[in-house]
This record gives sequence, C-alpha cells and structure tokens, in this order.
Amino acid sequence: MLSFKSFPIVLFALIIGLAGCKKDNVDTSAPVLRLTPDNVLGKSGRVVEATLYITAPNTAKDVVIYKTINLQKDPAYGNGGTVTAVPTSTGNGQYEYHFTYQLKDAEVDKLVGFNFRFTDAKGLAAEKDLTVNTTTSGQQIIYSRRWKLTSRLWTSVSPVVEDKKPCEDDNIFVWNADSTYNVQFGGSACTYDGFNVFDKWKLSDDEKTFTQIYHSVFDPANITTETYTVKTLNRDKMVLVQLIDLTIFGLSDKEAFESTYVPAP
Repeated sequence: MLSFKSFPIVLFALIIGLAGCKKDNVDTSAPVLRLTPDNVLGKSGRVVEATLYITAPNTAKDVVIYKTINLQKDPAYGNGGTVTAVPTSTGNGQYEYHFTYQLKDAEVDKLVGFNFRFTDAKGLAAEKDLTVNTTTSGQQIIYSRRWKLTSRLWTSVSPVVEDKKPCEDDNIFVWNADSTYNVQFGGSACTYDGFNVFDKWKLSDDEKTFTQIYHSVFDPANITTETYTVKTLNRDKMVLVQLIDLTIFGLSDKEAFESTYVPAP
C-alpha cells in the first residue's frame, strides 16, 4: 500500500512525467517568423518597408496579409481585404517576404496595422503584426492648401527691403499633389503676368529644398529653375529663401530674398 509519506514523491514524479510528455508533443517543425521592423513611422506619400524572415522546415505555402485602420479591417486593401503572396526561398528552410507600403494622406494620425499569416505546406501557421504610423509630410502641407504671398523681403541689404509689389497682393499660388502648379493672378495684374507656363514643383526628401520650374510662353526652350531653401513649413506658414545673382546690377551673386506665404482664405 502507498503510504501517505510517499505521496509527495509520487506526485513529483507524475508532474515530471507529464511535463516530459507535453514537451514531446511539441512540433519542432512549426514555422518561426521574425519581422523587421515591426513598427514604422513615416510621412505621407513616402514608402515604408519591412521584411518577414521565415524558418519553415516543411517548405512554404503562402503569406496572407490583411490591413487594419484603427483596429478595423480595411476591405479596400488588396483583393477583398487581403493580399496573398509566396515568400522567396533563401535555402535550408529559410524564406523571406519583402513588404512595401506607400503611406497615405488619409491615414495621418490613424493607427494602421498589417497582419502577416504564414502557412507552410503541412498546414502549420504563424503570425506577425506590423504597426504603421503616418505623419503629415511637407508635400501634403503644401498641396493641401492654396497659398497667398504676404511678404518678399530682400534680406541681404541693410536695412531690409520689402520687395513684394502691390499688384501681387491678390495672387494665389497652388502647388498640386501631382507636382504641377499654377498661379491664379488677381485683378491687379503685374506687367509680366501670364508670360510664363508653370511646369513642376518639388520638395526634397529632407524637406529643406523647394524647387519650381517654368518656361516662357513665347519660347518653350527657355526654361527657368528656381531653387529655394525652406526656412519654415507648417500648417500656418511657409517661408522660402532664394539666392539670386544680381551681379549685372553691380550687386552680389547671392542676394537673399525671403518669401512668406500663408494659407489663402
């Protein structure tokens, strides 16, 4: 008969035995995933990337991805709300899937996520999640507004001179999302208004340089590129500094003009 004193010993042996059985039941061929990075931050319009590294001894079947916005599935993503892809083999049961996504204006300050569900040829699955944080880009700030020039200061002279002409007071500048731009001239037109065709604008990736290109309406080959240094760029104001060569007038080749724009009503 089993004595009361020997009961703890038997119980301990039983626990060890069960633990050993549980360990033996673990399928060591189950896929293992690693996502790098698993949390990204970027500005609207830019492209973010992540790589899903997969260890799958049973070979790969596919990766199914779905997207969420504020924790709700996005039915507009992919084909009916999901994207299915086949990862690339790198040998020895290792696979990779490279993910790219262009951050959207409409998703600024929203919680966007992507779920990656990998399934191997045996039907075993594993999942990883990617969190995407989108902030407003300088480009979006520019093309989301119509702008009014309030000042153009000639800052390389002393005292500083206001160079904006009264006929520019009612002009509206529109830089579009597709990189085109135009100037809507007001009623008090300046002498050379309408003499140029406005082509393209661009803001550098670091948001420090603004460029716009236009050509003469009379001579399309006469192309002008204006380059500005971005001094201020936010929802309420944009300040651009341009260096102009005025040596023909006996001045320097780097005369500085600082233009200030505010959103038009």
